[in-house]
Amino acid sequence: MKRILFLLTFLVLSPLISLAQSINFTTNSWEEVVRDAGTSGKQIFLYAQTKSCRYCRQMEKEVFTNPRVIDYYNVNFISYKIDIEDGGTGEAISNQYGILAYPTYLYFDKTGKKLHQSSSFKPAEDFIQDGKNASDPNAALFPMLNRYNSGERSPVLLFNLTNALSYYQVKDNPKEKVIDEYLATQSASELESEKNLRFIFTNELGFKSKSTQYLLQNQEKFIPVLGKADVEKRAQRIITHTANTAGRSNDMELMGELKRVISTSFVDTSKVLSLAQIYFYGGRRDWPAFAKSTLTYGNTVGATDWQTMYETGIYLRHFAKDMETIKTGIQIMSKVLELHKNYEHLCIYSQLENKAGNKDLALKAAKEALRVSNDEGADGVEAQELISELTKNK
Repeated sequence: MKRILFLLTFLVLSPLISLAQSINFTTNSWEEVVRDAGTSGKQIFLYAQTKSCRYCRQMEKEVFTNPRVIDYYNVNFISYKIDIEDGGTGEAISNQYGILAYPTYLYFDKTGKKLHQSSSFKPAEDFIQDGKNASDPNAALFPMLNRYNSGERSPVLLFNLTNALSYYQVKDNPKEKVIDEYLATQSASELESEKNLRFIFTNELGFKSKSTQYLLQNQEKFIPVLGKADVEKRAQRIITHTANTAGRSNDMELMGELKRVISTSFVDTSKVLSLAQIYFYGGRRDWPAFAKSTLTYGNTVGATDWQTMYETGIYLRHFAKDMETIKTGIQIMSKVLELHKNYEHLCIYSQLENKAGNKDLALKAAKEALRVSNDEGADGVEAQELISELTKNK
C-alpha cells in the first residue's frame, strides 16, 4: 500500500517538479559567487537579461528548462543571473564587464577571469556548446583575443576567432578586420573551398568589406554549395540594406558605388537597380517617391514580387500623408492581393482605403479580412477594430 501511495504521489507531483526545473541560479552575491567558484573549482556562468527581453524569456522557457542543459550547467558552473536595467547590482556588473546586449552569456574561470562570451537566442545544443567552448582555448573568445592582440595571425586562430566574435556585442568588435586578415591568408583556390565559401556567406559584414565584395562579385561560385535561391536572396539583401543606409544619410556617393556593383555583378540588373532605388527612397523617408518607384517596379520587373510591394504597403499605411501617395499605396496593395491574399494584406488594404476616404471599400475589405482570419487561425482583432471604426457613425 505504501508503495502504491508513493507511486501515485510521484505521478501527481512529477509534472509539477519538471515544470519547475531550470538552471540553478544562485541567490548569493557576485562576490560570494567568485569566492565559491574558487573553493569548488567550478567555472562561473553569468546570464545577463532584462524583463522586457523577448529572447531572454524564450531562452528561459525553452532552453534553460531542457534536461541536457540543466545537467550540463548545474554540474559544471555556478550560475548567476542579473538584470542589466535594474539600476543596482545587475547594472553595475553589466557596466563592469561591458555588457551592451541581452541576452548575454559570460563565462569565467574559477578565479573570476573572463573566458568566453556569447549572446542571442540559440537551441539547447548550441547553448551547451557555448559552455564547452569556455574551456577550449581554441574556441573561448578571450584567450583567442589575447593571442590575437599579442600578434598571432595564424589562419586557424583567425577562423576560430571570427566565429566567437559573431556573438560578441561590443562597440568596437574587430570581426570585420579579423575576417579580412583571415581571407588574406587564403590563396585564390583556397577561397573557393566549401569551407571558405560557407565562411564568407554566413558572416554578414558591411557593403565595403572584402568579404561582402567577394560574395557579390563571385555569386556563381557560391551557388553549387548554397543553392541559387539562397545566394540570390543574400546578395539582394546586401543591396537593399545598403541602399536603405545610403538613403538615411543621403549618401549619393555610396548609392553610385552600389549601382556600379549591381551593373557588373547581377544578371537581372534592371530588377536589382529598381529594388535599390525603392530602398533608397525608403531610407530617405521620401514616401511619394518610395510609393511611385514601388508601383513602377510592380508593373514591370517585379510583377510577381508581392513581398517587396507588401513591405511598401506597411510603411505607407503608417507614414503616407498626401492623397496621391495613399492612392498609389492602394494600387500597390491591390497587386499584392492579386498575388497573395491573406488576412494581414487585406487589413493593410482596408486601412489605406480608409485613409483615402473610401469607407465602403475599406469596410468590405475589413469584413473579408475577418472571414479570412478564421481560415488562417488569426485572432481577427485588427479587422474587428476596423469594422467597428468604419460602422460606428453609420
